[in-house]
Amino acid sequence: MALVRHKKVMVLVDQAIFSGIGFLLTILMARNFSVSAFGEYSAIILFAYLAISAISAWTIQVFQVAGDQSSNYVSFVIWKQLILVLIVAIFIKISSPFFPIHFRNSDLLFGMGFVMYEFSRKILLTLDKISATLILDVVTSISLLASYSYFQNQSTKNIHELLQYFAGIYLISLLFTMLIIKPFDFDKTNYSSYIFKHIKEGKWLFLTALSQWWAGNLFVVASGIYLGAAALGALRLGQSLFGVLNILLQTFENYILPQTAHKMQQCHSIGIAYLKEMNIKLAYAFIPILLFIFVFAESILTIAGGKNYVEYAFVLKGLSVLYIFILLSQPIRFYFRSMQMNRHFFYAYFISLCFAMSTSHWLISTYGLHGVIAGLTVSQILLMSYWTIVLHLKNIKLWKSSTLC
Repeated sequence: MALVRHKKVMVLVDQAIFSGIGFLLTILMARNFSVSAFGEYSAIILFAYLAISAISAWTIQVFQVAGDQSSNYVSFVIWKQLILVLIVAIFIKISSPFFPIHFRNSDLLFGMGFVMYEFSRKILLTLDKISATLILDVVTSISLLASYSYFQNQSTKNIHELLQYFAGIYLISLLFTMLIIKPFDFDKTNYSSYIFKHIKEGKWLFLTALSQWWAGNLFVVASGIYLGAAALGALRLGQSLFGVLNILLQTFENYILPQTAHKMQQCHSIGIAYLKEMNIKLAYAFIPILLFIFVFAESILTIAGGKNYVEYAFVLKGLSVLYIFILLSQPIRFYFRSMQMNRHFFYAYFISLCFAMSTSHWLISTYGLHGVIAGLTVSQILLMSYWTIVLHLKNIKLWKSSTLC
C-alpha cells in the first residue's frame, strides 16, 4: 500500500513538473513577446496537439488499455509512433502552401520533438517506469529553461529561433527514452495481431481524436481567425493559467486511466470503486482552485501577462465554469475509455463537433470571446449528456455498482 501511495505521489510530482514548466514558459513568452507573436506560438502549439491526438489514437491510446506490455509489443508501438510522426511531418511540409498558417522548418522540428516527448512520457508511465519519467521531465525542464535563458541573451529574439533550441532538447529526451526502454525486439510473429488490434480500436480512437480536437479547439482556432492573433493569445494564456488543474487531469489520463483499465479487466466492481475514489480526490483538489481563479481573475491575469490582458479577465471566469463541467464528465469519460467503448466515445465528440461547426460563426461574430466560452461550455454539456444517455440505455449505474467478483 505504501509503495502504491509513493508511486501516486511521484506521478503527481512528475506531472506538476511537466505542466509547471509548460506554464512557466507560456508566461515568459506572453510577457516577453508581442501579443501577436505569442498568438503565432499558440497556433503552433494547437496544431502540435492536433498531431498528438491523431497519432496517439493509432499508438499509445491503444497500448494504454491493451494489457500487453511485452518487449515485442512495446517495440512495435514505439517504432510505429516514429514512422507516423515522420509521415505527418512530410505531409505538412509538402502541403504547407495550402495551410492558412506558414510552418517553417524550425516549427516542424519543434512540433515533431514535442509530439515525441509527449509520447515518451506516456509510454514510460504506462510501463510503470515512474522514476525514469521523473528524471526525463526534470532534465528536460531544466534544459528548456536554460535554453530560454540563453536565447534571451541573444541580440535577435525571433520566436521561431527559440523553437529550434527546444526541438534539440526534445530530440535528446527521445534518445533517453530509447535507452531506457530499448525497443529493439523485432520479432514479427505477432505483428499481424498487433496491426489488427490497432486498426480495430484505433479507427474509432482516430475519429474520436479528430472530433475531440476540433470540438474542443474549433472555437479557439476560429477566435484567431475572426478576432485576430491578440484574442487567440489572450484565450490561450487564459487556458494556460489552469495549469494546476491540467496537472491533475493529465495525471488521470497518463496513469489513472491505465490503472483503471487494468482493474476493470480483473474485476469490474473493483475498477469502478477505484474510479470513484480517484474522482472524489480530484474534486477535492479542483473546486477550491476554481473558486480562487474565479474570484481573483483580474489580478491573476495582470501578474501573468501584464496590464494588456486585464480586459480579458472574463475569459478566466468563463473557463472556471467550463472546468466544473469537465470535472463532472471525468468519471463517465474514463469508464468509457477503460471499457474500450470507443464507438460511443467518437459519437459524443462528433455531436459536439457538429454543434461547434454550426454555431461558431454566429457565436464568435456576435459575442466575440464571450461566444467562444459559451460554445466550449455547451460542447462539454453535450458530451456529458450523450454518455449519460448511453449508460442509462445499457442499464449501467456507474456510481451504484456493487457487483462482487
